[in-house]
Amino acid sequence: MSWSGTARRSGLLVAGLVAGAAASATAQKAEWTDVVYVPGRWAAGHVVAQPDSLALVMRVDYFSSPPRWRAEVRRTSDGQTLGPADVIVGSGQHGVVVTQLGTTPLEQHVLGRDPLVRALVVFDVSGRRTGAAAGRITERAADGTVTRVVFRRAARTADFDAALLDPGAKAGGRTLLASGISAVGDQRSASVVATAGARGVDRVQTPGGSVPVTPDTMAIVRMEHYSVGAMALEAFLRAGGLGAYAVPADTTGRHP
Repeated sequence: MSWSGTARRSGLLVAGLVAGAAASATAQKAEWTDVVYVPGRWAAGHVVAQPDSLALVMRVDYFSSPPRWRAEVRRTSDGQTLGPADVIVGSGQHGVVVTQLGTTPLEQHVLGRDPLVRALVVFDVSGRRTGAAAGRITERAADGTVTRVVFRRAARTADFDAALLDPGAKAGGRTLLASGISAVGDQRSASVVATAGARGVDRVQTPGGSVPVTPDTMAIVRMEHYSVGAMALEAFLRAGGLGAYAVPADTTGRHP
């Protein structure tokens, strides 16, 4: 075979390896949300003991491309609203807290003193997620008592800037709460949304035939000015047993 033919084959092989590596990196990307509860209920800014009850304490949005990962931690101090995000960026089982002033190893940061935050590093030494990909995860102490319950839901696609996984990049301090919430809303099909959005109709087709309706245009205006926060969304999903909450109770008999 001529030198030019060999070079051409070599070039094609390199191109194939590069394309394969890029495809593999894309396939390895993952994005999911953990909503974390502990046994008890909220009262006057504290979680107090109450049998058969769970109190929401934080929401964590994860972005992963092994071995690197990112966790955006939003805690609540009253069970009603989520605070600003604390950003942890890591590789393998080690993470650093990213702030406007720089980075601090998690074990040296005040966040590292919170066992619930330390438990958020759900990765093995290679940076791959441990535990179930979605659903309910119950963690127990050595004596069998429940320490925390996590409801995990995975995004259909993981489409985020790889720079967000770099603690030294300017994008590293940005937060992505909006993308985490949109991952819940995209479970509806476009056809359903389209057919449900007709405005000003005066007749609707039903299995029993066409029926007259009286359009309420002000209702549409009111709906356009109404927004639902992340906590209200979790309460709605939990009350309806939807998404990650659509699972049976654990063996202790506690229900979500």
